[in-house]
Amino acid sequence: MTIPLLLGVAYAVLAALLLSLNLETKYRREIKIAAIIGVSLLYVATYHGAQNLRGWAIAEAPPNPFKLHWAVVEEPDKARGTEGAIFILGQKLSSRGVAVGAPRLYELPFTPELAEQIDEALTKKEDGKDLEARLSYKAATPDDVDEAQKRDGQKSRPDSAGEEDRLKLNFRELASPDLPPKSAN
Repeated sequence: MTIPLLLGVAYAVLAALLLSLNLETKYRREIKIAAIIGVSLLYVATYHGAQNLRGWAIAEAPPNPFKLHWAVVEEPDKARGTEGAIFILGQKLSSRGVAVGAPRLYELPFTPELAEQIDEALTKKEDGKDLEARLSYKAATPDDVDEAQKRDGQKSRPDSAGEEDRLKLNFRELASPDLPPKSAN
């Protein structure tokens, strides 16, 4: 059995126990209602809290700045109906450029510009260079929007909630860490 299935069975047993206790006890009605609402809120909170525990990519922007460990670009596929995505394995960097915490997988929406930036960064990674990435948002000019529409085959402009602000990653090499001098023991 998988963990989500076990959690579902455990919550079903908890709900059955709560129901039987509510039917058989002589607690005041307000206490019974509060227990039902509390358990129901626990279901929702556990579901949302467990999303980050599954090992799936978080659909959020990575921390700023972060160390790029690797990335995968999935281009849009009209045959399968997928919009495409960019998956980044990154680790938060402190102000001194030291990695903090564990690496995490982030999912970003696919854009051709971001895919190009990731491909260039992966080429540097393959050469053995550690990279720091910083996030910035570039406002799209009307010329940029028209150029992207011609390239992507779109005929109409995006609405105001569309891709007017585009995520941009700026990569730079991380300095090699200073190592202590070797002792002659």
